[in-house]
Amino acid sequence: MATRVGIVVLEGFTDSGLGVALDVLRAGNALSLRAGKRAPFEVEVLTPRADRRVRAASGLETRVHGTVARLTRCDVVLVPGCWLEGGEGVAALLARAEAVKVIAELERAAERGALIGASCAGTFLLAATGRLDGGVATTTWWLAEAFRARFPGVKLDVERTLTAQGRLLCAGTVFAMADLALSIVSRIAGPALARQCMRVLLLDRHASQAPYMVLRDMVHDEPVVQAAERWVRKHLAETVRVEHLARAVGASPRTLARRLDETLGTTPLGFIQRMRLEAATHLLESSKASLEEIAARVGYRDAGTLRRLMRRKLGSRPSELRHQA
Repeated sequence: MATRVGIVVLEGFTDSGLGVALDVLRAGNALSLRAGKRAPFEVEVLTPRADRRVRAASGLETRVHGTVARLTRCDVVLVPGCWLEGGEGVAALLARAEAVKVIAELERAAERGALIGASCAGTFLLAATGRLDGGVATTTWWLAEAFRARFPGVKLDVERTLTAQGRLLCAGTVFAMADLALSIVSRIAGPALARQCMRVLLLDRHASQAPYMVLRDMVHDEPVVQAAERWVRKHLAETVRVEHLARAVGASPRTLARRLDETLGTTPLGFIQRMRLEAATHLLESSKASLEEIAARVGYRDAGTLRRLMRRKLGSRPSELRHQA
């Protein structure tokens, strides 16, 4: 019997978030049928809107298969995000009657033991059920501050593309829905089929969204963190000690650590390291400098240290980052 998948979309949903989920699951079905097996997925697109018409962020309107009342028959529930650019958009989304209805349906689905996955801003709807409290989650990186402020009981690891807490999955930014859908294929139909889908659709699994995060866009209006960012950028090639950084921004080491944790979910050392990796990645992509030269320019004594950090934190080799430029 096919696994029943309900994909829930609200007004303003991201076209690509829905599209990539449908394409991955469709590929899984097609590849299975070609191999003489049954299609593993029965997929429906659902909405809380009574008329079953929903408009995407692009303005395109579509008529979906049914309403979220049909989630009661679904084994898997996926929630692509809506296009949001900041905390005000998050507040407006969660205040919408259709969002409140979806949150209630997600809670009921979790009680039934359904496998639930949300990506991008959709993770806010899943977190609003309270089911993520005490665990680790991820979301799109530019909404990280809003997520931490609204859900302090959830440990947010914004560098991760995909997190799993039992039967609750969270994915990062919009196209991380591909990773989420591949994870569903792997769990339901096996990792071999997931790998086939990756090859057919030319998808690349990545453990971290850190290479795509722009740190300066995440510090927002926190003055201590803004000052720390400016100071570290000017002193990247030097030995940067936490006490020196705190003194430079007019804060105690404890205050600096608290502000960084509240704003970015990281420690002062993690903050410095992240900025060095961001600068190194930019130099790899935009210059012909050797790895040794780049390491020196961002504060590392040898290229080996930088190479190991890139593998551990970014999931990429320096040569791969340069090849992508």
